[in-house]
Amino acid sequence: MMNRITQTAQTDAVVITEKKATTQTDAFVMAEKKTTAQTDAVIITEKKTTAQTDEVAIAENKTLARNNVLTHEQRKSTSPALLGIPAEIIKMIAEFLPEKNAACLTLCSRSMKEVLGDRYLKAMHIPYKPLSFLPRAEITFLELLARDLPQHFACFECDRIHQARTIKWPNNTKDHLGCETCTRRRHNVYSLKLESPFRIHFAQIYLAAKQHRTGIDLGFPLQAFRHQEVTHSRFTNVTSVLSVDARFVSNELVLRSQTWDFVPRSPMDRDAEILAYGGVTRKVCKHSERDSDCFFTRAQCHYCPMHFVTKQKHHGDAGNVFIITRWINLGAGLDPKDRKWQSHIRREGLFRTQPGVGIKKAFEDQEGLSLEEFTSGNEKLLREWRNQASN
Repeated sequence: MMNRITQTAQTDAVVITEKKATTQTDAFVMAEKKTTAQTDAVIITEKKTTAQTDEVAIAENKTLARNNVLTHEQRKSTSPALLGIPAEIIKMIAEFLPEKNAACLTLCSRSMKEVLGDRYLKAMHIPYKPLSFLPRAEITFLELLARDLPQHFACFECDRIHQARTIKWPNNTKDHLGCETCTRRRHNVYSLKLESPFRIHFAQIYLAAKQHRTGIDLGFPLQAFRHQEVTHSRFTNVTSVLSVDARFVSNELVLRSQTWDFVPRSPMDRDAEILAYGGVTRKVCKHSERDSDCFFTRAQCHYCPMHFVTKQKHHGDAGNVFIITRWINLGAGLDPKDRKWQSHIRREGLFRTQPGVGIKKAFEDQEGLSLEEFTSGNEKLLREWRNQASN
């Protein structure tokens, strides 16, 4: 009996011990869960912190965007400083300005136009001329407007603002220059040869000079003034080569032109007749015949800035070649009334050269094709053309 009681007590003790062990295990599991819960709490806290940081960043971005909108609106609504000045004072300021400047002030803004009206703009209009139906404006006013338009220029002929690239090169203006008024007004055109398609308008010099001075590409490099042509006259039986190139010398456009006139030998010996007719001398400049007795001894014209060299080459029984090389200063291209430019296009001449002005030397000292290369190229062109004609 006692043994059974003892066994039962031992069994109960074992059960109690197992329960204790189970309790300890549960406690350990609880501790682990607690630790996991704490870790999860830390992670949640970190996520909360990250979320708060993101909220702050979003809030800052919203504030920045709102500030940008405000800045844009402020910039949009801010009036020009001049509009804060009473209209009476603005009118007084305009009174003290030259009319062309007051006209530009009028065009500053719509508000300024409302204050000043059309008074100064109307003053820029030129009365209509006979047979002219185009509205014209004061050229100095247009020049002021064109200053802010690098790819445009104020046309001196029609008093309008043109795009620079609408003006064609000198060897491509037979039908249309790009400005119809310039094309019609032939009094302001320089031609090296009467029947040549190579004609120089002042607008072309102006654009080339502007591109040279400013460095802005206006589509008018010196290449625009390079030209070669071969012609044959049935009347005189003379074959002619005309060759042109150009350089800037002290910011003035200088042309180098060379003509080769091949006169074939004939039983009647017409060389003297052709020279007397003016086949050579008249091609030097408009003033060649004024004092023809000493014209060729000076090698320069007293009425236009131009130097020249003449030469004759004998080709045996085939005939003779008369060569004239010219160096022509067309001026700085700033104003069509420039005396150098006008002296070339007007027969009476407006320019009186000073002795010792070395246009030729100044040109040849610049970098580029030498005179020898220029001459040999023209001789080759004439020879090739004659060979083709004989075949």
